[in-house]
Amino acid sequence: MSLLGRVLGPESRYDERIPYTYEARVRVAGVDGMVQTYFADTLCGLLDCLGAAGVDPDEPAIFEVRPEGELPVSLEHCVGPDGNWLKRPEACESFRKHYAGHVVEGRCCFRDRRRQGSGPIVEMSPE
Repeated sequence: MSLLGRVLGPESRYDERIPYTYEARVRVAGVDGMVQTYFADTLCGLLDCLGAAGVDPDEPAIFEVRPEGELPVSLEHCVGPDGNWLKRPEACESFRKHYAGHVVEGRCCFRDRRRQGSGPIVEMSPE
């Protein structure tokens, strides 16, 4: 990655047709208002992160983060018939079908981004 790329980040982050990042929030059982938050630059990276952390697919609320705000992601497009988180390339195929702009001309629009997720960050929910 060039110096400019390291400072400004991936070029696709500035494409307003696709999300800036993805976030998952998992409520902490037994503690009112506490949530664990996971982040990734790609939806497939977030699903990998959630799977590695042992988060059950029925626990989180997932959001795509855009300049205009957060939009919920349907969990049904993130889980396979076996009830587990989708992995690449099955995840890519599901996203291509359900999220316009995810794949253009056979190429992933997120290909310049890191797929590694981060979290959990534990915080009190503002809700």
